[in-house]
Amino acid sequence: MTDERRAAREAADELPLDDVLEVQGDALPAEQDAVITPDEMEHARSATRTEFDRGDGSVGPASSDPASLDGLALDDLREGETDDPDVAAEEGLTYVPPTAPPLAFDDEDDELATESDLTAQIREALRADAATSELADRLVIGTRGSTVVVRGIVDGIEDTDAILEVVERVEGVKTVVDQTDVASG
Repeated sequence: MTDERRAAREAADELPLDDVLEVQGDALPAEQDAVITPDEMEHARSATRTEFDRGDGSVGPASSDPASLDGLALDDLREGETDDPDVAAEEGLTYVPPTAPPLAFDDEDDELATESDLTAQIREALRADAATSELADRLVIGTRGSTVVVRGIVDGIEDTDAILEVVERVEGVKTVVDQTDVASG
């Protein structure tokens, strides 16, 4: 070792540990904290003022221990979050949209049969019509309110036209969405 290196090494040995750690950007061992306190843990949120006013006073899991995460599901909201855009605007909270799309039905369609009944009526009408009777069981029919979605593979464009004509005649159907495909061949 040269004399310069030896002098530099001795000077480095004399530096306090605090200065070395500060230069490296590390915290002192006494200032490091690997233990999470119960205040730092996520826990169920409490109802906001708006939710109490609306009567939604019970939110979050039944567990009252803030240090227990047993009652939290992955889709539960935390403190400062809401899935109601009105509450988010009124309370200044973070809006977290729902994970599943909401099912919205027209208010005027309440007198119609339930979705499964309407689907059954459509399938029965398709079986009763000579042009669509053989296609009725090959189609997937979905209903939401008065809107019907028809999916499946048909032999030709004339089959699609016949299906749409029969579905539109069923009472309670206002809109038909055609998602059929013509078989290649």
